[in-house]
Amino acid sequence: MQKKPLFIMLGLFVAPILVAKLVLVNDWYQGAKTNTGELITPPLTLASAPQAWLLLYNPNTDCNAVCQESIWQIQQVHTLLASEGRRVQRYLTVPPAFESENIDTQALTKLQLSAVNQQQLISDTLYLVDPLGNIFMRYQFPADKAAALKVSAGLLKDLKRLLKISKIG
Repeated sequence: MQKKPLFIMLGLFVAPILVAKLVLVNDWYQGAKTNTGELITPPLTLASAPQAWLLLYNPNTDCNAVCQESIWQIQQVHTLLASEGRRVQRYLTVPPAFESENIDTQALTKLQLSAVNQQQLISDTLYLVDPLGNIFMRYQFPADKAAALKVSAGLLKDLKRLLKISKIG
């Protein structure tokens, strides 16, 4: 009679350890992830970056409808940051021969990158840059408007978390 409570107590303490070991050994645990953007490892370095958080958009050469929609989404995310938005600047990467009347130049500051930096970036992609000049995360806006809204919601969530935690910029 006395052994039954002892086995129950032993099972309560040993069973969770055995289950955790089983989960880890069989790779059933994928790890916790709080960001929605794709982390860039190792981060790229931007030599001529301003000392602020940057939303750096790298358009394709003709800035088609996806490009214009992405720029609009970036503007909306920046607006939704409210008072924290002053810590974030929006930039558009442009090659030296880039000209497009499709882009509202009032909304985005143009930034010419070195040839090395420009080659490392994917077109039609938004990059997050920290105040130290590290390009550490990227977001690609899909052509589907509903999916693009999900990406921009994730971007807003990531930015709010970064700005809350960060003491720089």
